[in-house]
Amino acid sequence: MTNQNLISTLLTRTDREEFKAYITLLTGKEKKFFLRNEIILIFHEYCDANNKKKRFREKSSLFSFLKQIQELFISNGQIVVVHRYDIAKYHFYLLRPDGAFMEAIDSARYLELKDSHVLDNGRRPASLKIDFMPFYDYVPSIKDPRNIGDGIRYLNRYLCSQIFTAPDKWHARLFDFIKLHKYKEKQLLVNGTLIKDFATFFSALETVLKWLREQKADTPYTKVASRLKRAGFEAGWGHTAGRIAQTMQLLIDLINEPNATLLGQFICRVPMPLIANIAVISPHGWFGQTNVLGKPDTGGQVIYILDQVRALEKHLKEEIRLTGLEVTPKIIILSRLIPNAGDTTCNQHMEKVFQTENAWILRVPFRDAQGNILQDWISRFKIWPYLETFADDAAKELLGAFHQRPDLIIGNYSDGNLVASLLSDKLNVIHCTIAHALEKTKYLFSDLFWQKMEKDYNFSLQFTADMLSMNKADFIITSTYQEIFGTDDTMGQYESYQFFTLPDLYQVVSGINLYAPKFNVIRPGVDETLYFPFDKKDERSAQKTKAWTQRLLHDESDDIFGQLTDTAKRPIFTMARLDRIKNITGLIEAFGMSNILQKHCNLIFAAGTTRVEESKDNEERAEIRKAHALIKQYDLADKVRWLPSINKLDTGVVYRIIARRQGIFVQPALFEAFGLTIIEAMASGLPTFGPKFGGPLEIIEYGVSGFLLNTSEPALIAGSLEKFILECEQDSSYWGKISKNSVRRVEEHFTWKRYSDTLIFLTRLYGFWRYSVANQGRVKLDRYCDFIYHFLFRKRAEKIA
Repeated sequence: MTNQNLISTLLTRTDREEFKAYITLLTGKEKKFFLRNEIILIFHEYCDANNKKKRFREKSSLFSFLKQIQELFISNGQIVVVHRYDIAKYHFYLLRPDGAFMEAIDSARYLELKDSHVLDNGRRPASLKIDFMPFYDYVPSIKDPRNIGDGIRYLNRYLCSQIFTAPDKWHARLFDFIKLHKYKEKQLLVNGTLIKDFATFFSALETVLKWLREQKADTPYTKVASRLKRAGFEAGWGHTAGRIAQTMQLLIDLINEPNATLLGQFICRVPMPLIANIAVISPHGWFGQTNVLGKPDTGGQVIYILDQVRALEKHLKEEIRLTGLEVTPKIIILSRLIPNAGDTTCNQHMEKVFQTENAWILRVPFRDAQGNILQDWISRFKIWPYLETFADDAAKELLGAFHQRPDLIIGNYSDGNLVASLLSDKLNVIHCTIAHALEKTKYLFSDLFWQKMEKDYNFSLQFTADMLSMNKADFIITSTYQEIFGTDDTMGQYESYQFFTLPDLYQVVSGINLYAPKFNVIRPGVDETLYFPFDKKDERSAQKTKAWTQRLLHDESDDIFGQLTDTAKRPIFTMARLDRIKNITGLIEAFGMSNILQKHCNLIFAAGTTRVEESKDNEERAEIRKAHALIKQYDLADKVRWLPSINKLDTGVVYRIIARRQGIFVQPALFEAFGLTIIEAMASGLPTFGPKFGGPLEIIEYGVSGFLLNTSEPALIAGSLEKFILECEQDSSYWGKISKNSVRRVEEHFTWKRYSDTLIFLTRLYGFWRYSVANQGRVKLDRYCDFIYHFLFRKRAEKIA
């Protein structure tokens, strides 16, 4: 395609002239680097200046092309265009400054031009190129990008097709996999001494199944155990004769006529392996159960993990009971111990998780190169030099706490995922990663201008760690599809790692294989004991409701800023960490510039602390100052209530108080990977507004169960809120309609039970995949990751220690 003018293939004859005029307008701007949102805004500017009709604005070939451009930059008289023509698929172009000629270039040339755009004239771009793609030759590849995110279904079908096409080989592998499973040296499922090969196994299976059908279905396992053992079958097939027979019949059907449904059903029923001990890794922030929310680096991930752990323990207990085994599951959340923990429990080595039988928070301190324990909290952007030693110490602690290796390791966030990778290598345990949010897409140009941000953020380490853990993981969990591959118009978080550059350090030709079947979307849920509709009577919280109503609206406490003149107004409520991305100051400004909102509403928000001197985080301190300045600028002291962060156990009560006053919940973040507070508020019956940038796109049905905001400008936030408030004033039923729909949406799609079922199923099937195929094939990929870790990541981390 080189030297072919591609303008004619993308634009109609008429629109080619329009394109030239548009490019003239764009290149006349002072900026030289433009992202999609800016490209579209300039198109609107062009349309307004030239009185273009609606059809041209929305249906022209020019608009269709421009809305697919993810970025465009001008460098040394050339215009470089990144055209995302389909989900996770790209073309790269060089465009002449007059807009008349455009030719294709490859990704390597694009990365070189991007480097040259940033580096000083005459300096050569970095020569180190990172490319993971050649190491994925051992995995099947998803063909349709719209199937990305459903990796387990694809892998399930693939494994069944392999069993069908090469039955003898796969039957032997399946038998070997079944017989290797033990729990604390006690054999499960099959005695390999009595049953030595697949043929003997299948024959014994048919014989014992015939006998089982003659027994009463509810006969407990203990009554049939001796007969099963004589035939070579150990515990784990089921807790009653009827369930054991069903499980064995499933396996026979799977062997005779393999299909994805049967494989899934069989995997779900047997301890293959037994998942009884799970390690959940979350090193950064303040991981505790009280007085931690709102502290720097501490928010939704704590709620997510604690709710996840409670749901997993409940699921494991029931699942193990149905296998006929008497095993108590244990879950350990591994986090960082902070000796100077203030009013939190983060200096406790072990802490029981509330509302669980055997789930614990295990805290291990960070140690420096001399072995000294770090006494104070440090930002997630500064912890990289300590993670390797932390992982070494944690491995010993986990082995001691479990009295064996864990059965599954789950990483959380960039740091936790890196530690999970190190632990998985050290202990040889299957592991999954959960990014929650990748900083690369949250901080604009954090890759391109990384050197300017490195002192504060250490993005070179974070992005390298992300790539390593993504590629090392057995499987990856996301909360939404867009987290992986974005939308039709915007790039996803994982997708952004396909190709990028850190000028003067390295160029990433391929940082992640989106088409490998390791991505799986599992939507988290809400704790139904805490978050339920406001009109549901709950006598247990009556005292809390009274106390929190007083605190939210009336108390003159030293830690609360603002005193409301008219508490009868409809409340606009939000709560989050007080950092730039959460954009609470953007909501304050939106409220301040809107006479309509101030007339009908009060703004109530809970975030961090109201006092600069109480914060140790630079970004939070800046936001505190900005919040106070905006409140003063717009004279909002009698219309705003600013509370410190609210204890998680009280947030459900607060949502319901706001809902009973027909308020709304606003999540004004500039970007939100998922949005736990959004589903919590919706479950409570609060009409909810979330950013259209990120996960809320897959939570909220716009105009039905909530609303999506363009949070990039306060005026846009204000406009959306004004429209809803005025609609409520005109139609007294409107608020209630959205409220009911929001509750329905959460009840139907966001439950921890569904999450737990799926996660354990994923662990089992990926465990089978790891044993049967991946262990041999992924050696090269692991070695490549190890090389990058030791000679790039580790060397850089040592320099900032």
